[in-house]
Amino acid sequence: MASYLGAKMDKDIENYLKDKNILNIMNKVSFPYKNNIDHDEIDSIKMDILWSCIKKYDSTRGSKFTSYLYQQLSFAFRSRVKKKKREYSSDYVEDNTPCLKTQSDMNCYDILEGLPQDISYIIKQRFMENMTMKEIGSANGYSRETARRKLLKAVKICREKNKIQI
Repeated sequence: MASYLGAKMDKDIENYLKDKNILNIMNKVSFPYKNNIDHDEIDSIKMDILWSCIKKYDSTRGSKFTSYLYQQLSFAFRSRVKKKKREYSSDYVEDNTPCLKTQSDMNCYDILEGLPQDISYIIKQRFMENMTMKEIGSANGYSRETARRKLLKAVKICREKNKIQI
């Protein structure tokens, strides 16, 4: 039974890949990401999303398959780029300690030296531990918006004190 379903799915994908509209949509959506995502990863995302769309598409919802595919591909590529930015958002000093991006090669701990503890703590959480605003707020007992405001204030103080860009 499983081999039958696998063979049927392979046939379905082959049929979809013969459709020029589907190929055009897949290439159109992936083209802007060719400089940010590896070619093999782009192909993998396209095939994964096509597979997923074939399984999940519901024609009774009133949209075309191509529209559904376009939406799902767009979301997948945006999510992948966002994830990559999070992964590579920090610079690293020699000892692999994550560091804020600064105009000079200051050690990140030099930047935080002399700052009030709450300000240095929120900077560490955001830029060294890559926590989201929601996570920072929950960890410190306040809302996401309060965490955002506190981070903006902390960044402003760091800029003034150290003349850096974050």
